[in-house]
Amino acid sequence: MYKIAIIESESIIREGLSVLISKESGFTVDFQSSAPAALFRQAWITPPNLILLDMMMPKNYGIEVIKEIKKRWLPTKILIFTLKDTEENICAAFRAGADGYILKGTTLSELIVAIKSILAGQYYVCPEILPQIINGYLKVEKSCLDNNLNWNLTSREAQLLKLIAAGYKNKEIADSLCISLKTVETHRATLMRKFNAHNVATLLSVANQAGVPPCRLCKNLVVSQSIERSAGSVTPVELCTMPPRVAVAAGRFDEIVRRGLAEDECTVRKACVLGFIAAKIGWIYFSFRENLGALIC
Repeated sequence: MYKIAIIESESIIREGLSVLISKESGFTVDFQSSAPAALFRQAWITPPNLILLDMMMPKNYGIEVIKEIKKRWLPTKILIFTLKDTEENICAAFRAGADGYILKGTTLSELIVAIKSILAGQYYVCPEILPQIINGYLKVEKSCLDNNLNWNLTSREAQLLKLIAAGYKNKEIADSLCISLKTVETHRATLMRKFNAHNVATLLSVANQAGVPPCRLCKNLVVSQSIERSAGSVTPVELCTMPPRVAVAAGRFDEIVRRGLAEDECTVRKACVLGFIAAKIGWIYFSFRENLGALIC
């Protein structure tokens, strides 16, 4: 036997519902009141299986009642029975935890079907409010689509976001990517606008929540203390501050992969070899120039 409670402000409607529902096999109306507070004051040995709830309450009190019911008795089902048919009220009720929503103009047979459906673990809405629900759904979908379009980053913006998350300053980013400081500032401002952020902390937080891959890669940045550079050992602090192009020039394949700056192992290894050779040639050139200057003097 399913226990049902009725919260309805109009006494004639409340009493009529109680009589009609009690006539149905398997249902018993154990409680009825015009005030939700009376429901919570009741000494329940076991809470009702379903609460038929009128939403005609001041301000957002009806939403708070739904939340309180679910907080106290999570398994209890809630069927909204009301005159309110606006999209805002319907969406708010379901967000708060309602299991069904029907209007007071419905028939008794539909009310019974709604109760049985909800007790069987399904959601239920009457046909009259389907347009509002569909309209609300489409609005949410459009909002999500707009957000995804706003988060559509260019490859350069993704690189910049990655370096910002790694703690690089604008000047360091400009040096690392071989671009001007003004370009870095422009990309940074674009990122702030796309993620509606006003500081770096908010930018990274929103990016992580949005699931932007570059930010997740930076979050998992790990620096090994055992890495050694070709020209002597390097400390973890150095590795954290090593610009990407310096890592390439130093032949730091593992450092590049660790930072997620490239995924193609073959390409990175070639870049490291060429970078290492270029670094050695540069070192020889500067050494020769210094020695030549000393000889001339």
